[in-house]
Amino acid sequence: MTKRIVTAIVALALFVPVLYFSGTWVYPAAVALLSVVAVYEMLGCIGVRASLFLFFPSALLAAAAPLLSRACPAALYPLYLVYGLYLLFASVLFYHKTDFAALSKTAFTMLFVTFGFASLVLVRDAEPLRYLLIFIAAWSTDTFALFAGKFFGRRKLCEHISPKKTVAGAVGGVIGCVAAFAVYALAVDMLYGIRDNYLLLALLAVCGSAVSMLGDLAASVIKRAFGVKDYGNIFPGHGGVLDRFDSILPLGITAAALLAVTVL
Repeated sequence: MTKRIVTAIVALALFVPVLYFSGTWVYPAAVALLSVVAVYEMLGCIGVRASLFLFFPSALLAAAAPLLSRACPAALYPLYLVYGLYLLFASVLFYHKTDFAALSKTAFTMLFVTFGFASLVLVRDAEPLRYLLIFIAAWSTDTFALFAGKFFGRRKLCEHISPKKTVAGAVGGVIGCVAAFAVYALAVDMLYGIRDNYLLLALLAVCGSAVSMLGDLAASVIKRAFGVKDYGNIFPGHGGVLDRFDSILPLGITAAALLAVTVL
């Protein structure tokens, strides 16, 4: 527990300045770095990291997507088309070195991981104040679910996927997320004079908390499928980058999708 707390404090001390300078290139550069590490972890999890013809293009995609999200968001579409075509052609060019299952696993996981990190930049640039709700939703849900499950957890939520998660923890996570959203909205109102619709915000908090928990469970499904406990060990006591961002990435993708729909 001590190791987890110390790691969390150090990570927070590094992360807060990145968020503070999110309007500069510090933010997309930091996101790109995390994205590359996450791709390294995921390819190791699914067992294709040793295939350099899959690793290097995927790492390049991981680095380019967040940077292009700031520089030229319209370039993301052709970027992913080129990557998809590369995987298609790789099935022929590297026929004796890979199989369709490996390419399919790579395509599925890379789409989730790389666009998940890219979405954190897209949403930040579209909503400079409210993008923090992505992180607030994930962290508040995780924190309140941990304590609610510890003190009130009896009935298991998805024992076959994540044995430690409980129904009480899930309910506590949702309540904590709603409370955290309300506090953030009050702070924005006091500092910037921008008042949100609290009923809509509460609805978003409930949905965001649910997406966060589903993302966490989906990450657990992938780990169980490939027989690994953690994606990595870069954060002592916490695992890898993906172990910390498994609930944040689907929230970022969901937020980016909602913003795209509202623009249309």
